[in-house]
Amino acid sequence: MNLTESRALAARLASLLRQEHHAMADFLVALAEFDQRRGWLELGHSGLFPFLNRELGLSKAAAFFRMTAAGLIQRFPEVTEPLRDGRLCLTTMASLAKVLTPENRAVVLPRFFSRSGLEAKAIAAELC
Repeated sequence: MNLTESRALAARLASLLRQEHHAMADFLVALAEFDQRRGWLELGHSGLFPFLNRELGLSKAAAFFRMTAAGLIQRFPEVTEPLRDGRLCLTTMASLAKVLTPENRAVVLPRFFSRSGLEAKAIAAELC
């Protein structure tokens, strides 16, 4: 591969990654609305987690992370844009959900931007 091809492929990868972030944010916003409206109940599920696990076929871990993120979006819609642009990911949102409050959100939320799952766990432990 030459330099021109490498640059073109890198640009394509960056574009695909942006699309992935947008798709995940769109999915989680829709999931938050589905949960808020209790759509899972009409489909015969006892909650969002069983819906995600059984109906959508997600692993228990994948269902947990998405359920947690959807709950966080319901309580704090301002997490959507950082998720959409890649500053937050599912694993960091799980840690963030444990410590984010209406009173501390302006200070705490930015601390989780661009952090790994391990770094987010450490920040959450420090805040607890």
